[in-house]
Order: sequence, then structure tokens, then C-alpha cells
Amino acid sequence: MRVGIAYTIYRWEEKELTRALRERGAEVRLVHLEEQPIAIGSEGQDRIDIYIQRSIVRPLAPAVSAAIESQGIRVVNRSIATLIAQDKAVSLSILSSKGIPVPKTYIAYGLGSILEAAKLIGYPLVYKPSQGSWGRLVSLIKDEEMLRTIYEHREVIQDPRARVGLVQELVDKGDRDIRALVVGSRVVGAMYRIGGFVTNYARGSEVVAAKLSPEVEDLAVRAAEALGLEIAGVDIFERRSGGYLVNEVNPVPEFKGVATATGIDVAGIIAEYIISLVRR
Repeated sequence: MRVGIAYTIYRWEEKELTRALRERGAEVRLVHLEEQPIAIGSEGQDRIDIYIQRSIVRPLAPAVSAAIESQGIRVVNRSIATLIAQDKAVSLSILSSKGIPVPKTYIAYGLGSILEAAKLIGYPLVYKPSQGSWGRLVSLIKDEEMLRTIYEHREVIQDPRARVGLVQELVDKGDRDIRALVVGSRVVGAMYRIGGFVTNYARGSEVVAAKLSPEVEDLAVRAAEALGLEIAGVDIFERRSGGYLVNEVNPVPEFKGVATATGIDVAGIIAEYIISLVRR
């Protein structure tokens, strides 16, 4: 069995996946996307049974997955699911349409639209781009003056996708949120991320293992399935007043934090899932 790992940076996660797959007898082909082009519609001589998409360059991940799929080769996650999940506006809209609770959010482009959304939400609020990761450009806005200033900064960004903004309610979740890692149709591990306004393990947040209730596990699985993701990092807000909201679903999730907090061999679970797909 030959498993391809398409990546841009060979991080801890990719090294762990390589180890776990090889321990289970799979032949691993590492495909560094900055060194190797991916053909559309034609198959190379070295037939790969399945690929794992691990590019951290957001536009590259769905593009490469689509090209691999055009060769008739399975990719986890699939290109369309990755494309949808990467766009927070699209993914939150789909989640909401599937009955999954999400923070109150408006899509806004242009100062007039953003200020109107802010009136509807009320201050303080969250203003962030529809595209992005690691909490970059996610801003806590306390008043209209601050919102105008942040908007002016975003306006100089040349890429119009970065200016498609989300104006979102500030959820009272305390100093933590939940990251649940879904593989297949189950939660394989979860952690609380403890920090300030932005909680992200890669940016230094403390992490501790989380024991989720069946209700929250079901919410995480339904969120991943709603977007068509087989491997997903589901970010969940737990409101101090009660109830849970899905804030984001990552289609190329880092899992070092969950593995560190829980001691679970996450890479091993993913490897077994990938191998099971080939053997079906």
C-alpha cells in the first residue's frame, strides 16, 4: 500500500503521520509541494493508493487535492470539502443551515456594511477575515472608533478575499475553548485551549485534556460531516450561560496539541483510518 503525504512544511504532524503509516506497513511517499508539481488529469508512473492533504498554504490545499482527484486518486480531505471549510463565511452558513449552532455572524464588505453589522451585533464584537488561520487578523473590537481603524488597515490589503469580513458576536466563553479532533465519524481526542482572546496551541495557549459529553462529541461529528470532512479540528465555544457553539472547522488540522494534552497516538489513529479506506 502506498500513501502520499502532500505537504509544504514537514512539521511534527507530518513526521508523526510518516512514522505511524510506516509502522503499519504502508509505503509513504512524501510530496513536497514546493518541489514537485502535481499533474491534472494524468497519472504518473508511481501509482499512489491514497493521499493525505497536509498543505498549510490555504489556496494550495484544495487545488492540489483537486488535481490528485482528477487522476482518480482518493485524497483525505477531499478538495471541495477543504475549499468549503477554509472559508469561514461559507462554512458557518452551511453549519447553520444544518441546524448546528454557530455564533451570531454577519458577512460584511465595505465600511458601511461593517458599521451596520456592528449596530446589529453590538459592542464589544469580533471582526475577522473570512479566510485565515491561527487567529491571524482576528480582532476584538470595543467601539466604533476601533472598528473604523481596523477597517482602514484591512483596506490596504490588496487581496479582496482578505477584506470579506465577518462581524461576529463576542461569545462569553471565559478564557478557554474546545478543540475536538474528528477522524472518520468519531471524536478521537479533545482539549481545552486556555489563553486570552485568541486561543491557539501554535501561538502558545496552554492545553489540557477535555472529556467531552456525548452531546458535544455529537456536535463535533455533525459539524465535520456537514462540511464533508473526514479529518477535522472542530473549534467549539462553551458559553458560560450554557450551550455550545461551533466557531470553526479546520480541514487540515494540527494535532500536536491534542496529542500532547491527551497522550493519544493521534497519528496512529489517522494512519489506521487511511489504511482502512484503501482496504475497503
